[in-house]
Amino acid sequence: MDRKPAVAGSFYPEHPIELKKEIETLFKCTNLGADKDILALISPHAGYLFSGGVAASAFAQINPDTKYKRVFIIGSSHTCVFKGASIYCNGDFLMPYGKEIVDKELGEKLVYENPSIFTANPTPHFQEHSLEVQLPFLNHILKNGYMIVPIIIGTEDPAICKKIATALEPWLNPENLFVISTDFSHYPCYTDAITTDKKTMEAILSKEPANLLKVLKENSQMGIKGLSTSLCGASSVLVLIYLTQNNPNIKYRAIEYKNSGDNSRYGDRIRVVGYWSIAVYNEFN
Repeated sequence: MDRKPAVAGSFYPEHPIELKKEIETLFKCTNLGADKDILALISPHAGYLFSGGVAASAFAQINPDTKYKRVFIIGSSHTCVFKGASIYCNGDFLMPYGKEIVDKELGEKLVYENPSIFTANPTPHFQEHSLEVQLPFLNHILKNGYMIVPIIIGTEDPAICKKIATALEPWLNPENLFVISTDFSHYPCYTDAITTDKKTMEAILSKEPANLLKVLKENSQMGIKGLSTSLCGASSVLVLIYLTQNNPNIKYRAIEYKNSGDNSRYGDRIRVVGYWSIAVYNEFN
């Protein structure tokens, strides 16, 4: 049961030629990577008109000659709440340009070995956009030869996020890439978004889960007009931080920031959404 695109034609072009041109244009405006071995990326998942440039700046950090066996793409559910996380094992992901091959065997293994954490229920994936919008960037930079492991997290419970990280830890190595899908602040004004998103970014770069949870709580209690969340994929980012916090060789680097108010044609500066791209690499590889 292959998953069909849910947001082609709305978040990104549905025609393959138009999509290719869009992706190529976005990459032309980015800064290339700093010759680091990338273990993970944090990338936004809004419509390409608003966050496409920031997403491209994340994927541009990857050396295109790198051969990843798998790409774990992790996002937090926008459509339903459930315990643990759902791994898509039922088929591949259909995209305008072709198929993204899912490592169904590994997905099934993770579900079988961690039944209290993972489910193979495909329903959370059908209308979820946060993983899908990452795939054209991934395909552009890596071409092919990799498989994806699509994971949707249905909870905000830090204890469960830590268990998910423990289950995924054996696969955090140079053979695999982790892509964490998240936007930052939702619906403050332009200047408040810049301030709030910088605090959240710095907490992520600290590699300390407690710091991130503290900043998210502080942001929510500051009475910032319009702010509904300062990190919509907080559970996914927490998983990454739990995965990396005990390895002093793993470093985080902020790449680029924008918010939807930077789009002068379609955005406004009264209610904006913020976007950071962040690269995670092993300093001594």
